[in-house]
Amino acid sequence: MAEIDGAAMLRALAQEDTLRVFAAVVTATGTSLPQRSGNTISTTWTTIAAVSRQTCLSQTAAVTALNELAEAHLIVASSEGHGWHTDFGALSHAVASLGAS
Repeated sequence: MAEIDGAAMLRALAQEDTLRVFAAVVTATGTSLPQRSGNTISTTWTTIAAVSRQTCLSQTAAVTALNELAEAHLIVASSEGHGWHTDFGALSHAVASLGAS
C-alpha cells in the first residue's frame, strides 16, 4: 500500500472545492467496498460529469479537485482515468495510524 499521509488528507479537505468534490464522490460511491449481487461483484464509480453536476463546479475545477483527492489517497481513479471512488482502505489506514502515534 502507498504511504498514507493523514496530514495530506486533511490539507486536501481544507480546500472548499476539494471538500465538495469529496462529498460528491462519497455520496455517489459510499465506501466503495465491493458489493455482491447474485454471481457478480461490483464497485460503484462516479464520473467527472456527475461530480461537476452535483457540485456545480466546472469540469475543469472538478478534475483538479479529483486529482488532488487521488494524490492524497482519499479517492481512487479507475485505470482509464474516467471514474473515481472513495478509498475507504486508505482512510481506515490513516485512522488506525492515529492510534499508533
